[in-house]
Amino acid sequence: MSSATHIPNVPQISDDAADPGLRDVIERAKVTKSPPPAWYRTMGQNPEVAKAFAGYWDMLHRGGTVPHEIKELARIQIAQMVGCEFCARQTSPLAASITEEEKRSCALANWEHPDPKTRAALHYARTLTLDDGRDREVYAELKKFYSNAEIIELSAFFCLTAGGNRMAKSWSIEAHGEVPVIPTGAMSIHGTEEPKVSSHSTVS
Repeated sequence: MSSATHIPNVPQISDDAADPGLRDVIERAKVTKSPPPAWYRTMGQNPEVAKAFAGYWDMLHRGGTVPHEIKELARIQIAQMVGCEFCARQTSPLAASITEEEKRSCALANWEHPDPKTRAALHYARTLTLDDGRDREVYAELKKFYSNAEIIELSAFFCLTAGGNRMAKSWSIEAHGEVPVIPTGAMSIHGTEEPKVSSHSTVS
């Protein structure tokens, strides 16, 4: 479906329709970019939820003590596993050190990050997204590098990310375009089967 014919399930509000607080959130999103303004214009249908989400997201994604680059790479990995092209296309300018190879490979089953601290976080993001996150080996690895407080930080961010990906897919914010960014062979919440989409769905 092209951008010209795409009809989202939840439309975006105009910037002029946003109250001053939400307008500030949208303007900030133009700089931070993950998520982009389109996300907050869609959430702007309920401005109080949008502003509360923005504060919580900023604290978890760009705040805390876990390096932003680790959380951003995990965010990209989760987006690919959930199958959200809209989220997978985003890149935080604060995480410029993440390479294109890392972005393309982070959700592939046989790929491992060379840095052990980053690798531990990615393993945890995988098990939280694909299972229930109780894997003892994953926790043993995680606790080598992260305090309990940081595990809470990672858990909250990963679960917020996965939920946000599902919301973005459900809302069908924008057309995905002709060239997918999610690589073939990426791990998926759908397993090895293609997700079933209703013939009358507007999700592209």
